[in-house]
Amino acid sequence: MDANSSIIKDDLYFYKTLYCKVLGMPAKLPDVTITYQEYNATLPGEPLAIKELNPPANFCNVLANNLTIVKSKSVQFNKELNLVVLKLEGNLSNLEDFHLPFAKKEEIKEINQTLPSITIIYYAFIPSDITQLRFSYFNLKAREFKTLLLDIKVKDEIVSTQSDISPEEDKNKSVKIALFASLGALLLLIALWKRSLFMGFIGLVSLLYAGYLLLPLKKVCLKAGSKIYILPTKQSTIFRINKEPHTFTKLNEVDGYTKIELQNNKIGWVKNEDLCKN
Repeated sequence: MDANSSIIKDDLYFYKTLYCKVLGMPAKLPDVTITYQEYNATLPGEPLAIKELNPPANFCNVLANNLTIVKSKSVQFNKELNLVVLKLEGNLSNLEDFHLPFAKKEEIKEINQTLPSITIIYYAFIPSDITQLRFSYFNLKAREFKTLLLDIKVKDEIVSTQSDISPEEDKNKSVKIALFASLGALLLLIALWKRSLFMGFIGLVSLLYAGYLLLPLKKVCLKAGSKIYILPTKQSTIFRINKEPHTFTKLNEVDGYTKIELQNNKIGWVKNEDLCKN
């Protein structure tokens, strides 16, 4: 129950609106105690008639006078999942209970409540084969389920920023190794034949680069409590917090962030300051 709403005075009368949320059955309105100067009285709460709903499979757990999608954004996370971020607004709703049954992982990042209105920032990892969000809520005014639709238009900013987000990111690595090794050997043979120091130097550099590509990826240690981001930016969404020190494979490093390989072939970015010093 929200008892923080202001009291409105109209001539000889005072008005105060109370908002209550039913948490279980059976349900009744709470008792209300009124105190004014020497006057003190208690209004007993009346029992509520509860009707059980039969929601559709895509029910989002919300009952509201009205529910709207204020803003939305969709980006590619990996080949199997897209990250969908929604700003939702509800009137006389339990929007804090919002849930998409088809989400692989979800979280409400922010709740702003000024009753009777409430807004939330919600994000979810949705299977990439879902091209349209379709979920229903129960409209209290119409007394029926209503469906909201949202086309998922994926932006490629993660791909462009992360540059090959799959851990098998360098699919042409073996081709590169063979190419530079062959080029290096050929240039060294030409250098011996032509007695050219320059050709020999280029051939040696090519062989060294092929050898570098053969080196195993480095490992980095991440501190406990470190945040793992989707993108190497300040505004990026945090999708995991490392609970204890752990070693990951380092894939890349950009502008104070290190790209690491997580479990299940997932990719994340961590701040360099969160890496273990030793």
